[in-house]
Amino acid sequence: MRMGLVLAAALLAAGCGVSAEGPPEIVVDRTPCSRCGMLISETLYAAAYQAPGADARVFDDIGCLRDAARGESGALHIWVHDAADGRWMNGVEAVLVASPSIRTPMGGGMLAYRDPAAADRAARQHNGRVIRSIDAILRKEAGL
Repeated sequence: MRMGLVLAAALLAAGCGVSAEGPPEIVVDRTPCSRCGMLISETLYAAAYQAPGADARVFDDIGCLRDAARGESGALHIWVHDAADGRWMNGVEAVLVASPSIRTPMGGGMLAYRDPAAADRAARQHNGRVIRSIDAILRKEAGL
């Protein structure tokens, strides 16, 4: 009986797309942004975070994540998509590029890169600026 309850709990967590080991699942055009409610249709711009003891929250734009995370207390585990290959990466690895010419779902104008050289190239291409850590945008150091 006890094993059945553990299995049922694991299946429920998997069905909700929540993962303690990594970023949450996003179902394109089905998963809403936790901040603005818009359905996530372009995963390249999507981001997520998980606060201690809470379920992960997903966002359609790094700008939505930034705005929501500023209201959180405690350490957050953040995930963003690498603009070079589209895969999830840990937010501590991210180097961001910000530019008004980067068209994102909610106008955040930011892309994330795992490779700092790729971020530098993107900043030149978009006439933007490089932000070396996601913490800089959360603490408003980047002026965003």
